[in-house]
Amino acid sequence: MSGLRIEPAAFDQPRERLAAVGTIGHAQQGARVHLWGTGFDLNRGPSGALSPYAVPPETELVVHAVRGRQTATGLRALGLDVPEVFGDPVWFLPRIFPFPDLEKRFELGVIVHISELDEATAAATVKAQLTRYAIPPELADDITIINTYTDATMEGFERKVREIAACRRILSTSLHGLVIAETYNIPCAWFSTGRGEAAALPFDGPQPIDHRMIDFYGGADRETVLSYLQPLMEPTDWADAIGFIDRNWKGLTYTGEALFKAFPLRKAVKFKDSVWTCPTEILESNRY
Repeated sequence: MSGLRIEPAAFDQPRERLAAVGTIGHAQQGARVHLWGTGFDLNRGPSGALSPYAVPPETELVVHAVRGRQTATGLRALGLDVPEVFGDPVWFLPRIFPFPDLEKRFELGVIVHISELDEATAAATVKAQLTRYAIPPELADDITIINTYTDATMEGFERKVREIAACRRILSTSLHGLVIAETYNIPCAWFSTGRGEAAALPFDGPQPIDHRMIDFYGGADRETVLSYLQPLMEPTDWADAIGFIDRNWKGLTYTGEALFKAFPLRKAVKFKDSVWTCPTEILESNRY
């Protein structure tokens, strides 16, 4: 968006920086940190230990936007000034990778968590004991399991986004699997490991919901998370899952315009433009 080269910085590096995508806000310390679409785990400190979040010493948080209302409420309770601007910067991916002529190759893409893989590589498969991911041979051409590990390059990242966008529907254990699906207007649902009826689960209901899902969807003015519940050790009725998504998914009305306006650097692109271009030399110079 800025047209500038990215210079990575550690969470505790003593230099001014921008923190954006991910549940990373609570881990930032030791400098002035600009928050733009950032999420927090308000039950953890910078070390990752379980404890109520407090702003670390020698740390200044400058809030331009946060991922959602849950993060905003928590930071305001600590006395921070948090504007009513919400969203995840991943929302802008279709402007970077528009895929205008992409063929839909799969009826359903299932995005798994990295902890569910048999190894930490891009070639890894799901652990054999996780029965819910078993796909019968007759559905092998229609349903794909998506491993989110990829090559640490712009090309690798684009290939992974393309793999997701090539699906007609998405079930995801991952927040960003859902964000990518929503922004590409792909019908989707959270693939919960809970037991019960698939439904649009209310944030404050009896069924536990990942706080990251609540944060993002709350920031998009939803009060529920569309969820397909399936225990890990029980086989999935894939036709039922597909039918559930088809009957219940409704696209978000969220546009991301306020998030765009809140970007704290000079903008090299315009919100009204459907495609954003960046010089190849800038993209290739970034370290991923």
